[in-house]
Amino acid sequence: MATILLIEDMNGVRSSLTTVLKSAGHQVIEAEDGEAGLEKATAQSFDLVITDIIMPKLDGSEVILALKERKPNLPVLAISGGGASVTAENALMVARNTAEAILPKPFSRAELLEAVDRLAGKVEA
Repeated sequence: MATILLIEDMNGVRSSLTTVLKSAGHQVIEAEDGEAGLEKATAQSFDLVITDIIMPKLDGSEVILALKERKPNLPVLAISGGGASVTAENALMVARNTAEAILPKPFSRAELLEAVDRLAGKVEA
């Protein structure tokens, strides 16, 4: 299965997503913010990056743009539930043009795994 970098600042969401991905057989490396995620993405090899958009230190849009410069073939799934003053759709607007796929929160387990399979499912173990 795929080796996935999950960048999500909310502990509960990150933990839940990790559980779902691991239960589907994927290896998951976690990062608690965009800055840590970009460091991990640059330091090792991944089949897919899943990144939240609204995060401290470095937001997901900045992470995606940096990844597209450094690792242009690395697929990215952008996720967001929006924030206090922005909807999920608005938060994901920039990602529509840079990430391979987007998922507005909340999304189902099936929606997440379908997106992961589509983006990283071709990876051979």
